[in-house]
Amino acid sequence: MWIFKVGDVLSGIIVKMLPSRVSDRIMFNSSEYSVYVLRTRSMKKKHRMTFMEAVFATILFDLALFGTSNPIINGIIRFFTSLQNSWDRPFSSKEDAVTQVTEFCKRLSIQQNPWIWEKSIEDYVSLNDFFSRTYAQSEFPSLGTASIVAPACCTLTRYNDDASMKSFLIKGCNYRIEDIGLPSEDIHLYRQHPVFVGYLSPTDYHRIHSPTTGKCTLCKMEGIHEKSASVKFFGGKFNILNSNKRVVIVIDSGNIKVGLIVIGGIGVDSIVYDSNITGQQITKGQELSAFRAGGSAIAMFSTAPIQFTPEFEGASKKHAHVEVQVGESLAD
Repeated sequence: MWIFKVGDVLSGIIVKMLPSRVSDRIMFNSSEYSVYVLRTRSMKKKHRMTFMEAVFATILFDLALFGTSNPIINGIIRFFTSLQNSWDRPFSSKEDAVTQVTEFCKRLSIQQNPWIWEKSIEDYVSLNDFFSRTYAQSEFPSLGTASIVAPACCTLTRYNDDASMKSFLIKGCNYRIEDIGLPSEDIHLYRQHPVFVGYLSPTDYHRIHSPTTGKCTLCKMEGIHEKSASVKFFGGKFNILNSNKRVVIVIDSGNIKVGLIVIGGIGVDSIVYDSNITGQQITKGQELSAFRAGGSAIAMFSTAPIQFTPEFEGASKKHAHVEVQVGESLAD
């Protein structure tokens, strides 16, 4: 894909021109880090992001060298969003589909052999069609038995409450739980109880499923007119939980309400969802939403105490980053 090749060349040139404090930060953001994989009970290494991503994300969002809200940074964000949205352009032929999807998989280490996706490689009509792919029915991850399961394939971190998330993760901006879009009458409860934050990389499956069974009491888009920043840097200077486009979904299971926030970033602020599920009974594991091109994030709040499964409790206490599959058991 030409966009990756041009980006790699341009990134290399830019890094050579930058001062060491910036280039060192770029190298850190493109380095590997350790992740505990819950399903295999083992450790693995993951790249924080590709080199090309690291160059632009570090300059624009991590270090915020162009600021956080002004005509320059907002123009850059609009440009990258329009570039990502070009992934909707149809492939010219089935042969073109095979070539581009194969190269995309190789570059991002997406599984090809065996092929576990729902359509044959030549049947995808655009890069975004493949990006928002789902599993073949026989390959879909099994649904856990816990009351609350992972809503997405992602790297998950848990916090004891909203205050601990704010102090550790989003201390560099003016985040307020009141401004997410959750119902105001339950904010005091959401504030007190555990919070899950999950990062989806471009490699991950990009559909979001219900973490529990219950009645959907809210499903709406917030921040419709916002210029969504990169979710690669959840904390720091960009307040993505209050400012990015995001879908807020609340599921009431009777004794607990789960608030699921589907957070859009650059190129993924066109979140696919159906507001008509409001008022309907939702089953655990039911598909609720999907992202288009890019990596993004989810956050999950609860109105009552929850008991983590022994496996997740042990993993999340010992390891900063826990990789989960969609549907994997988290808590009761």
